[in-house]
Formats: sequence, C-alpha cells, structure tokens
Amino acid sequence: MSSQLEQLGLEKELTPRNYRAVRFGFLFFVATQIVPYVVLYEAKYVYAGSYVSPRASQILGVVTAALMLLSLIVAWGVMRLSRESGDQQAIRSRLKVAAVLGIFAILTTFYQWSGRYTSPQSRFGEMFFAITGADIVYAVVGLIMLWAAISRAGRINLKPEKYWTVEAGVYFWVFVALAWIASWIVVYLL
Repeated sequence: MSSQLEQLGLEKELTPRNYRAVRFGFLFFVATQIVPYVVLYEAKYVYAGSYVSPRASQILGVVTAALMLLSLIVAWGVMRLSRESGDQQAIRSRLKVAAVLGIFAILTTFYQWSGRYTSPQSRFGEMFFAITGADIVYAVVGLIMLWAAISRAGRINLKPEKYWTVEAGVYFWVFVALAWIASWIVVYLL
C-alpha cells in the first residue's frame, strides 16, 4: 500500500512551496464558502427586512454564538501550539474541547428549533431556519474535519511539515465559527 501511495506521490513530504500552494488553495476554497451566507443574508433582508421576531430567543442566540466564539479561540490556540511545541496530546485535547463546544452550539440550536420560539411559517422564521440550518450543515462538516485531525494526531507522529490535517481542520472550523457569529449578528441584531 505504501509503495502505491509513493507511486502516486501521496507519501511525499510537502515542500515549503507546495505547502504554501496547498494552504492558499484551501483558504481560497474556504473563502468561496462565504457565498451561500451572503445569499442567505441578502434573502433575509429581502424577505424579512430588519424585523426580528419578539418570540426569537435572544438569550439562546447569545449562548450559541458565545459557544462558537470560545470554540474558535480554543481551535486557534491549536495553531500556535502545533507550531511552537508540537505536543500531540495537548493538540488532541484542545481540538476535542473545540469540537465539544461546537456540539453544544448545535444542540442549543436544536433546542431553539424544538421550542418553536419562531414560527417557521413567518418570513423571519423561514430565514431563521434557513440560516441556522446552513450553520449546522457547515458545523457538521467542520466537526468531521476536526475529528479527522484528532484521529490523525493520535495515529502518527506529526512533524511540523505534517500538521496540514490539523491546520486545515482548524482553518475550516474558524470559518464555521465566524460564519455562525455573523449569522447571529444578522439574525438577531441587524
């Protein structure tokens, strides 16, 4: 199996130039994921304007955004930790904390949905469920990427040039957290 991977060029170390190209390509991909959010935010203003339902739970919205902000801070700390010390146990434990905070944010949103604080039949409700649904879809993808980074950090001895899995997972998770916070601002404040 290893020789097959080597023939395909998949077992090679990333050179600094290739590493920059891979990072640029991935960050470009992440940046393109802003488009669905821009469309959803525009649709919110077309359909509901700046109206916020008085039944919308501002407190649950703040709790969810705060959980994602904490998750973002923890995940971003992993980047610094991976570059400075490379302590795999600390990296794995912090990624797990970031993932658990993300799971709690998802569960808080599900609780908000189940409580029917906002009617899905209103214009505000339609956009609320569409925007928070997009947040959850992206968060699930981000959690899968964090899980991959956690499992990879546990299976192999990561050298600084092999931290790409961790770095990619963190970059995507930071995007997810920032998008979730922006969604909270759009849905509840603007």
